[in-house]
Amino acid sequence: MLGDLIVLKVLVPYPDNIVEAIRNVVGEEATIVQSERTTEAMLEVGGDADIIASVQVPGEYIREASSLKMIQAFGAGIDKIGREAVLEREDVIVCNSHVNATEVAEYTMMLLLASAKHILHSDSQIRLGDWKFTWGGPLPNVELKNKTCLIVGLGNIGTEVAKRLRGFDLQLYAATRSGKVKTSGIVDRVVCIDEIHEVLPDVDFVILTLPLTEESKNLVDGEFLKLMKSEALLINISRGHIIDEEALYLALKKRQIAGAAIDVWWDYPAQWGGSGKMPSENYPFHDLDNVVLSPHRAAYSENIRHDQIVYAGENILRFIRGETPENQVNMRLGY
Repeated sequence: MLGDLIVLKVLVPYPDNIVEAIRNVVGEEATIVQSERTTEAMLEVGGDADIIASVQVPGEYIREASSLKMIQAFGAGIDKIGREAVLEREDVIVCNSHVNATEVAEYTMMLLLASAKHILHSDSQIRLGDWKFTWGGPLPNVELKNKTCLIVGLGNIGTEVAKRLRGFDLQLYAATRSGKVKTSGIVDRVVCIDEIHEVLPDVDFVILTLPLTEESKNLVDGEFLKLMKSEALLINISRGHIIDEEALYLALKKRQIAGAAIDVWWDYPAQWGGSGKMPSENYPFHDLDNVVLSPHRAAYSENIRHDQIVYAGENILRFIRGETPENQVNMRLGY
């Protein structure tokens, strides 16, 4: 007890360094407890927790932890939080974080440029002493100027991507759920996602920055890809399942689109950062020479882990103090 106040309990199912970082921010205003990341361990240690700070919160934990009032995610994605369980409860808020938006936007630019400028081809061949991709070679750079780029989803990350693209003298389109944008003038044209097929034949680059929801799953399917220009490039830094895996593989293999750069996948190693698993179990994307592969690291920068943990702690403090926490997610919409 602090005076007459009840001290809330915060579960952090992570290693010591993350637990201590949260504890340093929250101080004595809450009791911080630590567990393994299994549902059983989380319930054993934090079944009576008021708050949990975690990227992944299983539905079983949400249903059984009767005191739970707040779930604080470390990043923007909330697809590993038991959505149905949260909706059943109706008394639990979910908050995410957008402190990684700038880094993800920078990485998105890198993926776009790496794909458009054929960096991987040039690098791999000159390491072998082969200069065929020099001036006058078989793969001239794709220019960004005077082209048209469509950003699908214009939230925090999409907005930061748009800001950076402005310097390349191209037309910017956006597709959003509402057909509206929060920042006036950030793009040249905006359409509803339901109308996205109308603009696909006009764009040279498509960048996916939208969250994974029931509505966005497999948004990029065979029909979507057929409507894109044969010279178009597709960049995905959102979630793998927004794209139909088979449709993309076939489109790339048949050169239906010119190329893609992908940071998010359909399959992952059992242990994060593990090895021995290809980015797709079903299709050999790694054999294609017109796709840039990246191991889900767009948000990973020199400072981001610290910044995400500090932000999570600060937002938890807002809740503890009776203030309104930032970035509350509408779990029915998925963002």
